[in-house]
Amino acid sequence: ESEESLLSAGTDSSAEKKADSIDSRPVTCCHPNHWPYLITLLFLTCYVELICYYCCDSPGGLEDTIIKVMGIDTTQYNLLFLVTTWPNIVISVIGGVIADRILGPRSSFMVMTLLLLLGQLVWSVGSFLNYFWVVLFGRFIIGIAATLSPAICTMFFISWFGKEYLTLAVSTGGTAARLGAAAALALPQFIYQQLYYFTDPLYRLGATVLVGAGLVLTGLMATIVVVLMDKYREKVLQKKKMEMSKIECSDLKQFDGLFWLATSITLYYSLVNAFTGIGQVFYIQKYGLSLEEASIANSFVFSATMLATPIMGCIVNATGHHILWTMVAVSSGLLVHVVLLFSNPGLHYMPYVTSILYSVSYTIMTPAYWGIPGLIVEGNQIATAYGIIGSSFNLFWGLLSIISGFIIDKNGYFVLEAMYSLLSFLVLMISVLVLMVDFVSVRSVVNAPGTWNCLHKINEKD
Repeated sequence: ESEESLLSAGTDSSAEKKADSIDSRPVTCCHPNHWPYLITLLFLTCYVELICYYCCDSPGGLEDTIIKVMGIDTTQYNLLFLVTTWPNIVISVIGGVIADRILGPRSSFMVMTLLLLLGQLVWSVGSFLNYFWVVLFGRFIIGIAATLSPAICTMFFISWFGKEYLTLAVSTGGTAARLGAAAALALPQFIYQQLYYFTDPLYRLGATVLVGAGLVLTGLMATIVVVLMDKYREKVLQKKKMEMSKIECSDLKQFDGLFWLATSITLYYSLVNAFTGIGQVFYIQKYGLSLEEASIANSFVFSATMLATPIMGCIVNATGHHILWTMVAVSSGLLVHVVLLFSNPGLHYMPYVTSILYSVSYTIMTPAYWGIPGLIVEGNQIATAYGIIGSSFNLFWGLLSIISGFIIDKNGYFVLEAMYSLLSFLVLMISVLVLMVDFVSVRSVVNAPGTWNCLHKINEKD
């Protein structure tokens, strides 16, 4: 009992502590509160998240094909991504509130997967018929599912692993998302080339998109398994269903100042994505790299995170102090932009060095930051909280993309890097402010020690 009570610190009641803590006693590996059962749930959930991001980012692997086959220009092609970003600034919050207040995690997870399947099918039909507006509508539906995916998955993670192991679960989900995004850049064009027996390019493109719908069908089967396993776990452990209440306009007022400060830190992610969007051309113009060299250097930002993020998740989960790790990550990102701002254009190796450093920063940031909202808010507000996080990210990213393009055209890359450096410093100051607010609080939340500290206390007591 002493081990359970220490490991489950941070939940609301003693009954919930015993239900939510991960039981390590060797009763049976199939028990719903033991690691094999929970890891199976985590694996299936991450598989669905991987497919979700594959569908969302797959136009990036078909850019040249879509433009040529559908007869559109680059501006129209960019709409395939814009329709998944700008509308979801609002939809992400609404979807999160609905998931918390009406549907709950299981129904929300099922609806999300069905929306993903519907969007992929609509996109496929639009490609077959060469109706670009139908393609855009399908992409819009896919964007809704992809935006809600992190919020709904985190609802499950909180229920299964509690706040003690939330960081590890979230970092695993982040790795699945990055794998899906990477596969979206590599596989679609390969699939298109293998479908050479379709003589009509439009049918060939539609069939390529339809393969994605087939992947979503496998994700739908995984979703059904997750729902059934979670329902069985709730029955065996006799856990109470999450209390639902009607939606009110005052819902957003329930979040305290610490949460809103933490939400502002999402500006870091918008900076990373905005920079990688212009990084290739920046490396070519300032450092004289070739197109291939610049592409390789730019890809380093995300490539290492796929393998290193779960390892970093274990470290952060064990040590705790999420906000300190966040400050380390933001400081590393700030250093990258300062070096790019003042470095000599003749240093051709500099893009590789800064991209690797940015990759380290991003790897630390994912497990360190994405668990913070789950530590701050209550369990019945998780989807709303992460919906707000998603909306903030989309808003910052959209604005930065527009402002960055304007600055490049009018003032050049030096002014752009100066702006990125100042914004990175702003994020660092916000992180320091979050640490100060947490420090003067009655109970530390975002700077609390991790599970290793709890286990150390258990060993000392024994």
